[in-house]
Amino acid sequence: MVWVAHPVKPQIQLPAFYSLFEIHYDRGYEFPGESHNFWECLYVKEGEVCVSGDERVYDLGRGFIIFHKPLELHKFIVTGERGADLFIFSFAAEGPLTGWLSEKVFALTQLQQELLWKLYAFARQNAGAGGDVGSDGAAGADSYCRYLKPFGRLPAYSQTVASLLELFMLSLAETGSVSSVSSDPEAVLFSHAVNYLNSNIHRQPSVPETARFCGVSESGLKRLFDKYAGISVHKYLLKLKIKAAVQLLESGQTVSRTAQELGFNTQSYFSRAFKRETGLAPSQAQKKPVKCRLP
Repeated sequence: MVWVAHPVKPQIQLPAFYSLFEIHYDRGYEFPGESHNFWECLYVKEGEVCVSGDERVYDLGRGFIIFHKPLELHKFIVTGERGADLFIFSFAAEGPLTGWLSEKVFALTQLQQELLWKLYAFARQNAGAGGDVGSDGAAGADSYCRYLKPFGRLPAYSQTVASLLELFMLSLAETGSVSSVSSDPEAVLFSHAVNYLNSNIHRQPSVPETARFCGVSESGLKRLFDKYAGISVHKYLLKLKIKAAVQLLESGQTVSRTAQELGFNTQSYFSRAFKRETGLAPSQAQKKPVKCRLP
């Protein structure tokens, strides 16, 4: 008998984690907007939250999970009467399934929730006591990595965590995503404004111009960006430009052409802005993936 090897084709692999924690936030808590060069997931164990990811805004309740892709601007507001219990983890990801998970929201089945519960139980058992994050985050940054602390001392722990989450993500491909984009008028206006900025990313659309396009006052537009992004309109536009610049540079575009295409007045101004936002010079981004440090 001839034995034929059947190679495994991994669909997703999680080679590194940046945070892994559970937390309760009271009603009204607003997490500041941020973006970074790795993935992040927010799962709602109990309660309700309003979550933004780039131009999209979602109202999520118990059993929902959202995926934020690398460099995606994201923020959330706790809207549930009794607050919200959340499970949040950030990670590096590889494989063809990552593209499909991008910008997705899922309502988990009972089996999928049980996979996450199994992960909670395993992490709690091995992480030890203490270190819970308070509702105001006052316990310190270490608490956000509490469930990652055993990575260095328990050889099988990190692979078990990664395997459980990989199995969970594979199960999502079988059920399909759901659309829960918020129908709140302000959320719709915010999405409209961001889409306008994106469609005019090659120039410098002003606040008055964008406000007129959206049919709101300048102060109203500024309030929308503060609510859903946590930053100003100008800062948001800059981050959109930097995100586009990363893609252009990594595809082989020259620094001067990238600056020109994205409407920067000078190449030197573009280079300074890129360095400030990413920690790398544009020429470095052409040679290796950007290690982004966007706030």
